[in-house]
Amino acid sequence: MEKIRFLKFLDRLHWLFERLGVDYTTMRKILAVKLLMDTRRAPILLNQRTRKKNKEGNLFLKSLWVYALTGLFIVPLNFIGSDYLFRMSMIFSIILFMVMTAMIADFSSVLLDTRDQSILRTKPIDAKTLHAAKTVHICIYLILLTGALALPSAIAGLLRSGPLFLLLFLLNLVLIDLIAISCTTFIYLIVLKFFDGERLKDVINYVQIFLSFTVAVGYQLVIRAFDVTMTNITIGFSWWQLFVPPLWFGAMFEWLLGGRHAATLSIFALLGLVVPIVLFLVYQQFSAAFETAIAKLSAQEGTSKRRLGKMNHFFAKLLCRSSEERIFFRFASLMMKQDRMFKLKVYPSLGMSFVFPFIFLLNNLHGSTWSQVSKGSGYYYVYFSLLLIPASLLMLKYSSAYKGAWIYGTTPIKNRSSIFSGTLKACLTELFLPVFLILSLLFLLLFQWRILPDVIAVLLTAPIFCVISYHFCMDDTLPFSEPFDSAPTTGNYMILFLFLIAGLFIAAHAMIRWALPGYGILIYIACLLIANMIVWKKVF
Repeated sequence: MEKIRFLKFLDRLHWLFERLGVDYTTMRKILAVKLLMDTRRAPILLNQRTRKKNKEGNLFLKSLWVYALTGLFIVPLNFIGSDYLFRMSMIFSIILFMVMTAMIADFSSVLLDTRDQSILRTKPIDAKTLHAAKTVHICIYLILLTGALALPSAIAGLLRSGPLFLLLFLLNLVLIDLIAISCTTFIYLIVLKFFDGERLKDVINYVQIFLSFTVAVGYQLVIRAFDVTMTNITIGFSWWQLFVPPLWFGAMFEWLLGGRHAATLSIFALLGLVVPIVLFLVYQQFSAAFETAIAKLSAQEGTSKRRLGKMNHFFAKLLCRSSEERIFFRFASLMMKQDRMFKLKVYPSLGMSFVFPFIFLLNNLHGSTWSQVSKGSGYYYVYFSLLLIPASLLMLKYSSAYKGAWIYGTTPIKNRSSIFSGTLKACLTELFLPVFLILSLLFLLLFQWRILPDVIAVLLTAPIFCVISYHFCMDDTLPFSEPFDSAPTTGNYMILFLFLIAGLFIAAHAMIRWALPGYGILIYIACLLIANMIVWKKVF
């Protein structure tokens, strides 16, 4: 443990920790053990097979090449025009998105780890020292992650704009990490303050889902801050832009390197410098309170039990052909409702499937009125709701209670295919259908009742697309039978590939509308009904 290089570097800063009231010697020992234990932990970015091959060494470090590869795709943004504000705001919005996603997915479990409470709080260690060890532990990996992600852009910026660009770029990366840690901790602290026991764990899960969703959609605010045309990029300053951090960091470059010293840019640049530092200082003041509040996570107020509603029983009777299939339909419904990790993985996709159609509609609204948009063919964006299906099926193999999969081998199952058919139908009714119905209702209000047959066509496309996705996503693996850390890293590429297949349905739909504008859509609906019956009967 003494040979860990970072600890030797940290020793040079011991005076800083001591001034903050931290017992540096104790913090160093805790940190050394945490770093040693990390060599036995696989991050979400790596799958089970990789973990088996790499029995020794820090697997997070070995996964950084994925972030570096992602960083290569950011490099072209460095060469878009001469406007620092636009291109740096776009670059930092992507970096902030990746850092916040990692903070939620990989590091929330570290931040909310209750094992420190039961093991270390019983020793003469104050809460500030304990939290400092946890914070430095997270900072090490956030800095490495941010560095791997931003390195290609840093090199490109250095070559184009010189060493001053590089220094400012590195400063902004540190500020981004401060924002990520501070904001995430503050949100968790508020939740810990007002909730207890099982209810607290549920609320934290929903907060993680909300954060994932907000971060994923937030980049749209950056794009909409600019008026982008074929010949020019301009920004129309508005009050809401004060709450968009990437614009703060972009303004620093425009102010210092671009030579524009407008009052608005000065305010943005000042916010980018001051807000992260103030947030981190306040965060340090609440560190002891945060460690005390985490103890609530260890409290148990009984097992959280959820019951299936009447609608679930109705769909089970309506859609399932046998009692065995109905059993697995209800079983899958319960698992999707109760497994917090499953909800954390899938529910952000649920939100994105709902929001994406409106994002594209808003893009169409540029230069048009709502009346003009409502007379167009923007209702095809309802097909984006199908994105939820492969995103859900990719996770149906995994569960926090995967060790209970032995039940499949001990239960007298007559027809093994009923496990999969029941689970897929539960996925469609529990996850896809609520999003689709709300989305369809809003689109009907916007495009009028003329699109009702089109909405029905999309609804009938979903079960067929579900069966197609099943073959690519589940690979005949039993539902909820594997741990989440064995999930592959190629999931997003699979979703993209399957959505290209969904594009064939969109093309067929549009072609029918164009070739037979009258009753063609009704013929298409009839064909989809027949196809559904054939596909589900043949496959299951």
